[in-house]
Amino acid sequence: MKLLHFVDAAGTDEVFVPASTISMIQVTDNASVIISFAGNDPNVTAQDTVDLTCTAGKSDEVASRLAQEVAQGNRDVLKVIASTAPFADVTTVAYAAGA
Repeated sequence: MKLLHFVDAAGTDEVFVPASTISMIQVTDNASVIISFAGNDPNVTAQDTVDLTCTAGKSDEVASRLAQEVAQGNRDVLKVIASTAPFADVTTVAYAAGA
């Protein structure tokens, strides 16, 4: 089983998350990445999350690196960028929760 170990810089807040439980890696702005995963409490239906604050402008790189680790390799992650080959015909990418 592959585990991701998230540790705050102070070392006082950390969690181990099985990679297989991660349901989403979301870039919420240029300095924030939220990782959602199934929680351990069967009475709670909401997903647990880890919110990573990143250096400004680096959230995409952080999310991509995490996705590669979860997918276990660079060739298992397909990145779709609007108006960029090979998806030049995609003009907008917009995520909507619960849509």
